[in-house]
Amino acid sequence: MRKRLAWICFAGGMVLEVLPVSAHAAQLPPRAAGLWQSTTTVTGADGQPLPNGSNIVTVSCVDPATDLKFFLSGAHECSQLTIAGAGQQYTIDGACTHHGKPVTVHETLLYASPQAVTLTASVQTSSGPVSVTSQMQWQGACLAGMTPGDEGVISNGTFAKSDNINDPNNQ
Repeated sequence: MRKRLAWICFAGGMVLEVLPVSAHAAQLPPRAAGLWQSTTTVTGADGQPLPNGSNIVTVSCVDPATDLKFFLSGAHECSQLTIAGAGQQYTIDGACTHHGKPVTVHETLLYASPQAVTLTASVQTSSGPVSVTSQMQWQGACLAGMTPGDEGVISNGTFAKSDNINDPNNQ
């Protein structure tokens, strides 16, 4: 469930928190370590949410060693990637492929603080544009049983792991 970047738009599952590792230029500011909740909406060219693409809530356990990985996984899928910005606003632009077809990404990250980040992205695919908006909010310490890099959902008060950013398939 971790093929990130634009594939997230197709799966409608996880937050678009990723781009490849071969980034150039600016570094992203660190987020606070701990539990992060992301609420994401993925919309199609008509401006309407994709099926199962509205208010998707996921959680992740972030520490200094995994923070950047959440934003920069999947390097093998992109031939170009640029991170630019300073202060509170950063952009990530990428030229990638998905199932052998070109995909371009323009992503803006607004860091209100180390505990609150807003992500907006425009993904151009062969089947048309897709937009992603995600509100990421720090929640405190990671839940019992979570390890840094874990991702998933909270169901009935219990963490249900779907993946870990450190898994080899996510690099």
